[in-house]
Amino acid sequence: MSDNLRLYTSAVYAFEHVLKMAKPTAFNRKAPCEGWTGKDVFEHGIGNLAMIKAFASTGKGPKSTPKLGADPLGAWLKLRDQTLAVLDHPHVLQSIAKDPFGPEFGPMPVDALVGFMAADLVPHTWDMARTAKVDERLDATLVKHTMATWKGLPEEVLRMPGMMAAAVKPAAGADAQTKMLNFLGRTV
Repeated sequence: MSDNLRLYTSAVYAFEHVLKMAKPTAFNRKAPCEGWTGKDVFEHGIGNLAMIKAFASTGKGPKSTPKLGADPLGAWLKLRDQTLAVLDHPHVLQSIAKDPFGPEFGPMPVDALVGFMAADLVPHTWDMARTAKVDERLDATLVKHTMATWKGLPEEVLRMPGMMAAAVKPAAGADAQTKMLNFLGRTV
Protein backbone atom coordinates (compact mmCIF):
# COMPACT_ATOMS: atom_id res chain seq x y z
CA MET A 1 0.00 0.00 0.00
CA SER A 2 1.36 3.42 -0.91
CA ASP A 3 1.55 6.34 1.52
CA ASN A 4 -1.05 8.15 -0.59
CA LEU A 5 -3.46 5.24 -0.36
CA ARG A 6 -2.97 5.04 3.42
CA LEU A 7 -3.74 8.75 3.70
CA TYR A 8 -6.74 8.47 1.41
CA THR A 9 -8.14 5.52 3.34
CA SER A 10 -7.73 7.47 6.60
CA ALA A 11 -9.45 10.51 5.08
CA VAL A 12 -12.34 8.38 3.83
CA TYR A 13 -12.89 6.84 7.25
CA ALA A 14 -12.61 10.25 8.96
CA PHE A 15 -15.36 11.65 6.73
CA GLU A 16 -17.42 8.54 7.40
CA HIS A 17 -16.96 8.94 11.16
CA VAL A 18 -18.51 12.41 10.92
CA LEU A 19 -21.38 11.09 8.80
CA LYS A 20 -22.13 8.48 11.44
CA MET A 21 -22.43 11.19 14.10
CA ALA A 22 -24.45 13.64 11.96
CA LYS A 23 -28.19 13.93 12.38
CA PRO A 24 -30.29 14.17 9.18
CA THR A 25 -30.90 17.88 9.87
CA ALA A 26 -27.19 18.55 9.24
CA PHE A 27 -27.69 18.21 5.49
CA ASN A 28 -30.00 21.25 5.49
CA ARG A 29 -27.72 23.51 7.53
CA LYS A 30 -25.41 26.15 6.10
CA ALA A 31 -21.84 24.85 5.72
CA PRO A 32 -18.56 26.79 6.11
CA CYS A 33 -17.99 26.73 2.32
CA GLU A 34 -19.64 29.84 0.88
CA GLY A 35 -23.03 29.00 -0.64
CA TRP A 36 -22.92 25.35 0.50
CA THR A 37 -25.10 23.32 2.83
CA GLY A 38 -24.37 20.02 4.52
CA LYS A 39 -25.97 18.37 1.48
CA ASP A 40 -23.38 20.00 -0.79
CA VAL A 41 -20.51 18.91 1.46
CA PHE A 42 -21.84 15.35 1.50
CA GLU A 43 -22.28 15.28 -2.28
CA HIS A 44 -18.75 16.63 -2.74
CA GLY A 45 -17.38 13.97 -0.40
CA ILE A 46 -19.22 11.08 -2.00
CA GLY A 47 -18.31 12.52 -5.40
CA ASN A 48 -14.69 12.22 -4.29
CA LEU A 49 -15.24 8.46 -3.83
CA ALA A 50 -16.97 8.18 -7.22
CA MET A 51 -14.12 10.05 -8.89
CA ILE A 52 -11.45 7.79 -7.44
CA LYS A 53 -13.44 4.64 -8.25
CA ALA A 54 -13.93 5.73 -11.88
CA PHE A 55 -10.35 6.82 -12.54
CA ALA A 56 -8.91 3.76 -10.78
CA SER A 57 -11.12 1.35 -12.72
CA THR A 58 -11.31 3.00 -16.16
CA GLY A 59 -8.73 5.79 -16.28
CA LYS A 60 -11.60 8.22 -16.96
CA GLY A 61 -13.89 10.26 -14.73
CA PRO A 62 -17.34 9.22 -13.57
CA LYS A 63 -20.31 9.66 -15.89
CA SER A 64 -22.32 11.15 -13.00
CA THR A 65 -21.87 11.98 -9.35
CA PRO A 66 -23.98 10.66 -6.49
CA LYS A 67 -26.62 12.86 -4.90
CA LEU A 68 -28.00 12.97 -1.37
CA GLY A 69 -30.67 10.30 -1.17
CA ALA A 70 -32.83 8.78 1.53
CA ASP A 71 -29.88 6.89 3.08
CA PRO A 72 -26.72 9.01 2.85
CA LEU A 73 -24.67 6.81 5.18
CA GLY A 74 -25.75 3.63 3.38
CA ALA A 75 -24.82 5.15 0.02
CA TRP A 76 -21.46 6.26 1.43
CA LEU A 77 -20.70 2.80 2.87
CA LYS A 78 -21.56 1.05 -0.39
CA LEU A 79 -19.45 3.39 -2.56
CA ARG A 80 -16.62 3.36 0.00
CA ASP A 81 -16.43 -0.43 -0.19
CA GLN A 82 -16.54 -0.38 -4.00
CA THR A 83 -13.87 2.32 -4.24
CA LEU A 84 -11.46 0.71 -1.81
CA ALA A 85 -11.97 -2.66 -3.54
CA VAL A 86 -11.02 -1.13 -6.90
CA LEU A 87 -7.87 0.35 -5.35
CA ASP A 88 -6.92 -3.05 -3.87
CA HIS A 89 -5.45 -4.50 -7.07
CA PRO A 90 -1.86 -4.76 -8.23
CA HIS A 91 -0.68 -1.90 -10.44
CA VAL A 92 -3.89 0.15 -10.15
CA LEU A 93 -2.01 2.95 -8.38
CA GLN A 94 0.48 3.10 -11.25
CA SER A 95 -2.28 3.33 -13.86
CA ILE A 96 -2.94 6.73 -15.41
CA ALA A 97 -5.96 8.93 -14.72
CA LYS A 98 -6.75 10.83 -17.92
CA ASP A 99 -6.94 14.55 -17.17
CA PRO A 100 -8.79 14.33 -13.82
CA PHE A 101 -8.62 18.12 -13.44
CA GLY A 102 -8.92 18.97 -17.12
CA PRO A 103 -6.52 18.97 -20.07
CA GLU A 104 -4.68 22.03 -18.78
CA PHE A 105 -3.42 19.94 -15.85
CA GLY A 106 -3.00 16.71 -17.84
CA PRO A 107 -2.93 13.04 -16.86
CA MET A 108 -1.52 11.75 -13.57
CA PRO A 109 -0.91 8.39 -11.90
CA VAL A 110 -3.85 7.18 -9.84
CA ASP A 111 -1.54 7.15 -6.81
CA ALA A 112 -0.96 10.92 -7.12
CA LEU A 113 -4.69 11.49 -7.64
CA VAL A 114 -5.48 9.48 -4.51
CA GLY A 115 -3.02 11.60 -2.51
CA PHE A 116 -4.51 14.83 -3.79
CA MET A 117 -8.07 13.69 -3.17
CA ALA A 118 -7.14 12.76 0.41
CA ALA A 119 -6.09 16.39 0.87
CA ASP A 120 -9.39 17.50 -0.67
CA LEU A 121 -11.48 15.35 1.67
CA VAL A 122 -9.81 16.52 4.89
CA PRO A 123 -11.09 20.13 4.99
CA HIS A 124 -14.50 18.89 3.87
CA THR A 125 -14.51 16.49 6.81
CA TRP A 126 -14.13 19.54 9.04
CA ASP A 127 -16.83 21.36 7.03
CA MET A 128 -19.23 18.45 7.59
CA ALA A 129 -18.33 18.21 11.28
CA ARG A 130 -18.87 21.93 11.80
CA THR A 131 -22.16 21.76 9.91
CA ALA A 132 -23.30 18.71 11.89
CA LYS A 133 -22.13 20.28 15.17
CA VAL A 134 -20.00 17.25 16.09
CA ASP A 135 -16.33 16.79 17.03
CA GLU A 136 -14.22 18.80 14.56
CA ARG A 137 -10.79 17.42 15.44
CA LEU A 138 -8.83 16.12 12.47
CA ASP A 139 -6.01 13.58 12.40
CA ALA A 140 -2.64 15.37 12.69
CA THR A 141 -1.05 13.32 9.89
CA LEU A 142 -3.92 14.18 7.55
CA VAL A 143 -3.67 17.86 8.51
CA LYS A 144 0.07 17.89 7.72
CA HIS A 145 -0.49 16.12 4.37
CA THR A 146 -3.35 18.46 3.47
CA MET A 147 -1.37 21.61 4.22
CA ALA A 148 1.64 20.38 2.23
CA THR A 149 -0.54 19.37 -0.73
CA TRP A 150 -2.48 22.63 -0.97
CA LYS A 151 0.61 24.78 -0.34
CA GLY A 152 2.23 22.99 -3.29
CA LEU A 153 -0.30 24.49 -5.71
CA PRO A 154 0.29 27.83 -7.40
CA GLU A 155 -1.74 30.58 -5.70
CA GLU A 156 -3.69 31.31 -8.91
CA VAL A 157 -4.84 27.68 -9.05
CA LEU A 158 -5.56 27.41 -5.33
CA ARG A 159 -7.71 30.55 -5.30
CA MET A 160 -9.41 30.21 -8.68
CA PRO A 161 -13.25 30.18 -8.73
CA GLY A 162 -14.65 26.95 -7.34
CA MET A 163 -11.52 26.25 -5.31
CA MET A 164 -10.47 27.83 -2.02
CA ALA A 165 -11.45 31.20 -0.58
CA ALA A 166 -8.84 33.77 0.39
CA ALA A 167 -6.66 32.73 3.29
CA VAL A 168 -7.64 33.87 6.77
CA LYS A 169 -4.89 35.12 9.09
CA PRO A 170 -4.55 32.59 11.92
CA ALA A 171 -4.67 33.80 15.51
CA ALA A 172 -1.44 33.89 17.46
CA GLY A 173 -0.67 30.43 18.81
CA ALA A 174 -3.07 28.67 16.42
CA ASP A 175 -2.60 24.92 16.13
CA ALA A 176 -1.72 23.12 12.89
CA GLN A 177 -5.35 22.23 12.13
CA THR A 178 -6.49 25.84 12.51
CA LYS A 179 -3.59 27.10 10.38
CA MET A 180 -4.47 24.62 7.63
CA LEU A 181 -8.15 25.53 7.71
CA ASN A 182 -7.34 29.27 7.73
CA PHE A 183 -4.98 28.79 4.78
CA LEU A 184 -7.86 27.15 2.91
CA GLY A 185 -10.17 30.09 3.65
CA ARG A 186 -12.05 28.72 6.63
CA THR A 187 -12.78 30.90 9.65
CA VAL A 188 -12.40 28.73 12.73
